[in-house]
Amino acid sequence: MTLVRPPLVSLLLATAVATGLTLALARSPGEGSASRNFAGADLRDADLARANLERAVFTGANLAGADLTGANLKGADLREAYLREVKGSGADFAGALLGGADLTRATLIGANFEGADLSRAQLPQARLENAKMKGTFLPGASLKKANLSGANLHGAVLTGTDLTQAVLRESNLQEAELGAVGIGHPGPAPARLGGADLRRADLDRANLVSVPMREARLDGARLTRARLGHADLSWSSATGADFSHAEMGWSRAYAADLRNSRFNGADLTLAQLEGADLAGADLTGATLQGTNLNQARMKGAVLTGAMLRDVLANAVKDAPPPLRQDTRQGKKPQ
Repeated sequence: MTLVRPPLVSLLLATAVATGLTLALARSPGEGSASRNFAGADLRDADLARANLERAVFTGANLAGADLTGANLKGADLREAYLREVKGSGADFAGALLGGADLTRATLIGANFEGADLSRAQLPQARLENAKMKGTFLPGASLKKANLSGANLHGAVLTGTDLTQAVLRESNLQEAELGAVGIGHPGPAPARLGGADLRRADLDRANLVSVPMREARLDGARLTRARLGHADLSWSSATGADFSHAEMGWSRAYAADLRNSRFNGADLTLAQLEGADLAGADLTGATLQGTNLNQARMKGAVLTGAMLRDVLANAVKDAPPPLRQDTRQGKKPQ
């Protein structure tokens, strides 16, 4: 006589078996990792701390609330997996596939995502402090209000990524790709950084072309040699930031707080700095051609060796002597 189980019972049994297998793997790491397939399994709240799950398959699996602390998930396939509120601090996701995965409010402090694919992944309010994300692929991902303080995102691809109000204090974004490829956005759209906290972040040589950064905090940030053409820094705070040799043509920084910032050798051609606070700013050797400085505050600003041509400087408060001269001939003040 054949025993016929109701569909619900069969589902519960399948779930129990999958969970049991996973827990067994957690106790005996290193065995048969290449054959572990848990696609679509229900593994909610499973204890997988320090498990060896290298190259395991979890596509579409439900791992909500699971404990992945210190787990080895190198090269694992977690595409479209449900990972909300997982505990994954110190976990190793190097080279893992996480496209479309939901990691909302996940705790991933110090986790390793180097070389991982997180395209279209959902990570709003996730905790990624000190995460290792060098070269991580994140186009189209959502990191809204996520905490990435101290994270290493050197060379990461963040085009189209939503970083609105994200915390990136002291993070490493050197050479990161956040901006548009060219005028008119023929390729991926720029990242969104409105209201983001980038205090003391390192954005040396980062691509920030056309990136909206309104009301962002960039105090003490390093943006040397960064590409900021057409970027929008209006109402942002960037006191003491370093924009030396940055490309800032056509950028907008209406009413931005740029006190004591450095623009040595920066290209500010046609930049819109109307109403910006440039008190104490160092613009030595900068190019200000067609730059809009109307109503800017410039007490103590330095313009030594700057190229001034067709600068708009109406109602500038405490204008340095060079701005009181005729700048239409492109003279370099001494």
